[in-house]
Amino acid sequence: MEIILFLLAAIVLTLCVLVGLSARSPLFVYVAITAMVSGLFSPLWHWLYGIVYASELVYIVGHTLPLVAFLGGWVMVFPTILIFAILRRHLVEIGYVGIWGMIGGIFLFFWGIEGLGAQFGIWSYDNEITALGIPTTFFMALLHTLFAIILLRMMFEYWRVAVVTTLQIIPILFGLQILCYAVIGAPYYAMSMLTGDSGLTSFGMMSSVILALWGIHITITSLLHIQFPTGNTIGMPIIDFAVIEELSHHEQQTPPNE
Repeated sequence: MEIILFLLAAIVLTLCVLVGLSARSPLFVYVAITAMVSGLFSPLWHWLYGIVYASELVYIVGHTLPLVAFLGGWVMVFPTILIFAILRRHLVEIGYVGIWGMIGGIFLFFWGIEGLGAQFGIWSYDNEITALGIPTTFFMALLHTLFAIILLRMMFEYWRVAVVTTLQIIPILFGLQILCYAVIGAPYYAMSMLTGDSGLTSFGMMSSVILALWGIHITITSLLHIQFPTGNTIGMPIIDFAVIEELSHHEQQTPPNE
């Protein structure tokens, strides 16, 4: 398992370097490497959500930090990097409906990863089914999706900027993890750990799901604010990277006012 993840991580990082050279931006590499480093803090999320890794895995520290959490950290940002790279190359045009379809695809990706990991015994959950009957893998995939879509929005801000400025994405990634897993998920894991009442746990789960969906809605609204109307989507706005790149280039070339 560790060897496979190592090879996949090497391939993904190599692709990020190639795409970064093509785009003349280190953003892709920063995001991928930071996601892997952030995997070192995974024991906190394991404790909050009752995630247990298989004992036969290779561990970095005792039996708390499995090596796969580090080597597989890029999985958390892979959909975002892939979608951003595709949009940047003008291979597709995406409108309002397309954004929801994109979010659905990201969710299914993460739900599939969660399900496969549980199916093959790589990890398991203390409570596989929550009080509302929602699988824990479903809930975790929703939090992963929120993280991914917010990251996509942030990559718009740090694309085509100075290398030093791009470094700001690193603390932002750590902050996003805290937001999605510690803050948005707080109603659920707090009620789950502090009380044994199924009604309160259900209320906590419902609150976390609503917060996650609300966060996705806000991010979609923010994405629409940076889009430009064209006639290709029957009046629906699309993400026009050509316009964004032109505006960014214009701002960089504009001399400061004296």
